[in-house]
Amino acid sequence: MDRLSARGDLNSPVSRPEPFPRRPSATVEEFASGLNELALGGDGWRSVLDRISTVTGRKARLIGVHGGVFWATDGGDATMSPSEVARVFAEPEPMTVELADGLSARALPVWAGQRRVGLLLLAEPVDERNLAYLVASATAVAIEAVRRDAAATAKAENASRLIDELRYGALRGTDELTRTAARFGLRLDEPHAAAAFAYDGPNRRTWSTALSWLEMPVRQEDGEGWTVLAGDVPREIGRIRVRLQGMVGEGTVLAAAGPVVAGPRDTARSFRDAETVLGLLRRRRGEHELLYSELGPAQLLLAVPPERLHTFVDQQLGPILDRPELILTLDAWLATRGSRAAVADLLHLHRNSVGYRVGQLRQLLGADPLDPDTAHRMRTALTARELLHVFCHRTS
Repeated sequence: MDRLSARGDLNSPVSRPEPFPRRPSATVEEFASGLNELALGGDGWRSVLDRISTVTGRKARLIGVHGGVFWATDGGDATMSPSEVARVFAEPEPMTVELADGLSARALPVWAGQRRVGLLLLAEPVDERNLAYLVASATAVAIEAVRRDAAATAKAENASRLIDELRYGALRGTDELTRTAARFGLRLDEPHAAAAFAYDGPNRRTWSTALSWLEMPVRQEDGEGWTVLAGDVPREIGRIRVRLQGMVGEGTVLAAAGPVVAGPRDTARSFRDAETVLGLLRRRRGEHELLYSELGPAQLLLAVPPERLHTFVDQQLGPILDRPELILTLDAWLATRGSRAAVADLLHLHRNSVGYRVGQLRQLLGADPLDPDTAHRMRTALTARELLHVFCHRTS
């Protein structure tokens, strides 16, 4: 799990000298009141946890429900597993936990209404007075969580609108759009590419949360996430997909990228092609990532109007278009360069059945599929047919 303190305005924890000096005169009520004022003033996790450490003289950390570190007064970055966090929430009283970096701490579950915020940790030993301070801190931590949720929601909505504008064509001038995108960390005046991520598993809420934690603006729609990537796009696609997959666990995360473009006027085209690349990826068993640059002839066919693709497919594959088993056999026959054994393995057929189907292909197509010219036309037609299926799914 990535540390949550690396996101947005959550600054990385810094090392602080120990022990923290205890404020001698603060009653629990005075402490809670002052802490709540800090949270209501929007001072953030750092100020809230620093005040807790100052008053108690103990290290303090805040761990999110997914196990990442929100803030740590001692710079500690040891995470917890989601199941460990859930176990603490299930206990009626604060319990002691042991972290991987050696910290032993009393863990207090913090709620904001019905939502779990995370665990507030105070380093052991925790006496009765410090335990009272720890429990009194929960309201301030919850206030800060609600404030952050509201700010994050507003930012996410603005980011979502920006991605929509980039996807469907900007309604404002490119200079203004470029300036707006720069405020979200996107440099549209430099090479960039649209990216699409999809998830087919059961953990839909976790998937939505995982997308919201990405460091770039994201538009969520029907289980998919859309954004813009710059720099080494293949590396970024792989890094983000692995991160998302690790967060959702069960199910499969797919990642696709459109062509790299140089300016905001071409970003919408990159998004359109990224959508097509994602559609092609969905049809490829066992593949999880696909880039526009890896499409081969399909890159050229994307520029051909669908009606012309239909005509070409009918001309080349007309006699077998209503025979899906022959389409599959032709695809496998071309992919294996005519290996009967390989086709039999791919399609789970007996070798004699493969020979029979290839004979039907020769008869119906009136040509040998392995003839170089015929093979080229058949492969192009199969690719065009695949694109048409993707186009049809997009418009349905």
